[in-house]
Amino acid sequence: MYKLQLKEAQILKDLKHSCIPIVYDIEEDKDGSYIIEQYLEGITLKEYVKNSNCLNKDVIIHFALQLCDLIRYLHSVKRPILYLDLKPENIIVSGMKLMLIDFGSAIFRDEADKFTEFYATVGYAAPELYRNSLADERCDVYGIGILLYFMATGKVLEFDTGLEHIDFSANIDKKLKRVISRCLRYNPSQRYASVARLEKDLLEIGKKKKFKIKSGSSVEIGIAGAQKRIGTTHMAFRLCNYFIAKNISCLYIEQNDSRCIWQIKNRYYDLKGDQGVIKFKGIPMVSHSDVETADLSEYNIIIRDYGNLDMKNKEDFLNSHIKILVLGAKDWELGFSEDALEIITEYKDIIFLFNFLNGKQFGQIIKHMPDRNCMRIPYEPDPFAMPKDKVSKEFFTELVKICTEEVAN
Repeated sequence: MYKLQLKEAQILKDLKHSCIPIVYDIEEDKDGSYIIEQYLEGITLKEYVKNSNCLNKDVIIHFALQLCDLIRYLHSVKRPILYLDLKPENIIVSGMKLMLIDFGSAIFRDEADKFTEFYATVGYAAPELYRNSLADERCDVYGIGILLYFMATGKVLEFDTGLEHIDFSANIDKKLKRVISRCLRYNPSQRYASVARLEKDLLEIGKKKKFKIKSGSSVEIGIAGAQKRIGTTHMAFRLCNYFIAKNISCLYIEQNDSRCIWQIKNRYYDLKGDQGVIKFKGIPMVSHSDVETADLSEYNIIIRDYGNLDMKNKEDFLNSHIKILVLGAKDWELGFSEDALEIITEYKDIIFLFNFLNGKQFGQIIKHMPDRNCMRIPYEPDPFAMPKDKVSKEFFTELVKICTEEVAN
């Protein structure tokens, strides 16, 4: 117990945040260590929710954003901290302000690999902590999800409950349900990669954004790959198909020398075209050599496929309203990915899509790309097929949401 008190004192001594009680002094003698901190008036979040049965969306978002700001602060201090034990009993509601108490289970991020067991609470802590897996920031993302679920339903998620059995009340906002579900994924690689990303989605709940397109203009999406045959064109067709299915006019431009459109024309002689634009599998497409004759103003979305990213097409790619870079992470692909990242390293508004990865591999990758928009492309051999399974649908919903945010910004 003494060691836990000493560890908590070491963690608290340099923290300064409006959601953490002020620590006035830390004393130590032969009997133990003592933390003298701010007295708080209020009740625990557990009592607050029980008194209300469950909270409405506005109150949940108000509290959730405070939690995100606090946990993001803990993750970004000079020596980052993982809290690991987010639960209603550890939060005091004072007015409409949340105060986080009891740092007994918190650890320094750089010491995570030294722990074989954690002191987090069963039913609230991330599943990987029960398996003695390595703790990281996504454990706290799970913890925030547990609190969101509790605030929305008044219920505690059972330890052995699968995601498909989560009992959501019918009157919970659908967007909030999606956010909570993503936080509570059993596999950490399927959760939000960072609290900052979660916070951004919470801010968007209740707001409905659309692509803001001026009359006679289009939103241009540039997509490029770190190397050849990484799936850039495949992904471009999938995205075109998705937009068109949503009744958003979309044009594919082959902004590279692969000559895919020429191959399609040669194979299918009866393709109808106008001003150099042909329509294949429902997608209007044109090669870069014919694009000057096409009327681009009739399309809401234009997707330019730059093929392999290099110094020659870098500037054009970066001039796109939305920039998507497809990367690989196999041992033989990492060199190409590193070279591509070096080309655009100073640009923060790029969406990174990783192809041909499983969840575990993706989890390892995103640890090295904090605060970046990283997504794993779900497998689909047919680029003209609509997303059918839940993972694919969520992928395109999230990707389009990020695209929308980039245009709005």
